[in-house]
Amino acid sequence: MIQSFKEKYDYKTYHVNKVNDMRYYCVSADVNVPSVTSILKKTNTNFPNILKQPYNTDSIEIGNFMHKYLEHYVSKEQHFYDESENYGIAKKLAQLVIENFINNIDEAWGTEVSVLYKNVYAGTIDLIGMIDDKLCIVDYKSSYRHKSKNEMEEYFLQLAAYAIAHDWQYKTNIDSIIVLLAIRNGQFEKTSISQDDLESYKLKWLSRLEKFHKGI
Repeated sequence: MIQSFKEKYDYKTYHVNKVNDMRYYCVSADVNVPSVTSILKKTNTNFPNILKQPYNTDSIEIGNFMHKYLEHYVSKEQHFYDESENYGIAKKLAQLVIENFINNIDEAWGTEVSVLYKNVYAGTIDLIGMIDDKLCIVDYKSSYRHKSKNEMEEYFLQLAAYAIAHDWQYKTNIDSIIVLLAIRNGQFEKTSISQDDLESYKLKWLSRLEKFHKGI
């Protein structure tokens, strides 16, 4: 079990609207800002097959179920349950994440945390907390297969954007970002990024953000 779950800040929850292919966070009555993943999708020219490929409905549902299961586990709420076959697959993937990572973290600060950066963009962090004495942002991914570090580039940019937003909104200093990959064949992979690499991904993200606003 997680040693401690302590919501460090009064994290807000923003309603999400979808317009065409874009997701927007409603951060106030008259302000809607684009999501990080939508910005990445719109500006993804180097790896078009990663984010621009047609979505598989079952894969989306399995991913959503896995996230919901982990959210309930981390926050120590009653377990999320659904009778569908996809839930059964998602539960097995979630248990890979729990057994190989979540049960060993020091302290969870929040799960499914909405973050905002200067009314410019917003996103949702899967997990934030102290891991090996470092403040880390963690993202859960489900997959049919192993992914190379090159294929995970967009994931790192996504988390770099979240780190910028959390640091700005809550005056923190994120030390590291971690991507957890639960694979259908029962494998589990953890990829972490050092603080130096994180700074590099932050710059890459800001470049993509500028490209988005210029409509390139």
